[in-house]
Amino acid sequence: MEQIFLYHALSSGVSGQITLPLQHVIEVQAPSAVPSSGGYSESRVEGFRYEDIISFSSAHTLTTGNETANSYNTLATATIEGLNIHNVVVADRVVARQASRYSKDKKEQSTTIVGTHFENLRVAGCSVKVEIDLKRVESSQRPERAEFGTFAAPLDLKDCRELELLEDGAIHIPQFGKVYLAEILVTPCYQSISMIRVVLGCAVEGQVTVAHASTNGEPMPGRGKP
Repeated sequence: MEQIFLYHALSSGVSGQITLPLQHVIEVQAPSAVPSSGGYSESRVEGFRYEDIISFSSAHTLTTGNETANSYNTLATATIEGLNIHNVVVADRVVARQASRYSKDKKEQSTTIVGTHFENLRVAGCSVKVEIDLKRVESSQRPERAEFGTFAAPLDLKDCRELELLEDGAIHIPQFGKVYLAEILVTPCYQSISMIRVVLGCAVEGQVTVAHASTNGEPMPGRGKP
């Protein structure tokens, strides 16, 4: 009996909600997902703007789940171009890319986020260079319960006097809020990365997530196919 594999692959461009000065849910832009049987999904949105709070020139996502002779493979990508959040967090391009492989022989999972990156990210007018610890991501073992945190290397903000790096890794901007970069969630059966999460805390309040990708999956317990 050949084993049945339950795929997990989804990605999204931009989503969130604004709570002040008005109530508004930012519908998920450019969502992509495949069912547990695998497949292919792709989505694109051009020229999005919500008030003067958030805009982007394009968002493109892609997800796949397929089987080869030796493995089950999943891929999720999200690319945002021309991002602008309240004229404080801006970037030419934000890319989340996560690929996972489940070995049929070794019964082992492996995940990589090679290709994930920021291009010309600026926070409050200050250029912010983000290095992601790829080795830590790829060597991370599957936990028994969910683990959450940032895999971005410590940021150097010495040339950005108006910005403060908090203990939880967030960048604090006065009269704006907090910015979290390269946050990763690892669970027993899947892993996800969110490239930017902004918690607005000023005249405008709410949360926005940019470039999210999630992959992997697991064999169906006790089930196989002839």
